[in-house]
Amino acid sequence: MDKDSLLHIMKMVKDGIVTPQEGVELVEALNGEEAENHRKTRRGRSKLVIHVTPKNEKGEKVNVSIPLGMAKGFLKHFATLKGMDFDFDEMKESGFHVESDDEVVDIHVED
Repeated sequence: MDKDSLLHIMKMVKDGIVTPQEGVELVEALNGEEAENHRKTRRGRSKLVIHVTPKNEKGEKVNVSIPLGMAKGFLKHFATLKGMDFDFDEMKESGFHVESDDEVVDIHVED
C-alpha cells in the first residue's frame, strides 16, 4: 500500500468518517488487493528452467531459463512435429529428472 492511501485512511479515522476498526479493515483490504495484484503479475513471470550437469569433466554444464509463455509456444510446435505431448502442470508440480551415462538433466517450472 502506498503512503498516500495510508495517510488518507488515517485522516478518515481522525475526522470520524470511519471508526479505528473500519480503518484497520480498509488497510487490510488494500493490502490484500495489492498482494493479489502482485501474485497475478508474478504468474506471468513463470519460467522453464533446464539444468544439464555432466557426469564427467569433458561435458559442459548448462543452465537455461526461458519465459514459460515462450517455452510453451516452442514446445507445443516442436511436440506437434514430433508427435509428443508436454504436460506443463505435471512439470510445474514435480519437474522432470533424467539421467544418462554422460549427464543429468533436470527440467522444472519456477514462479
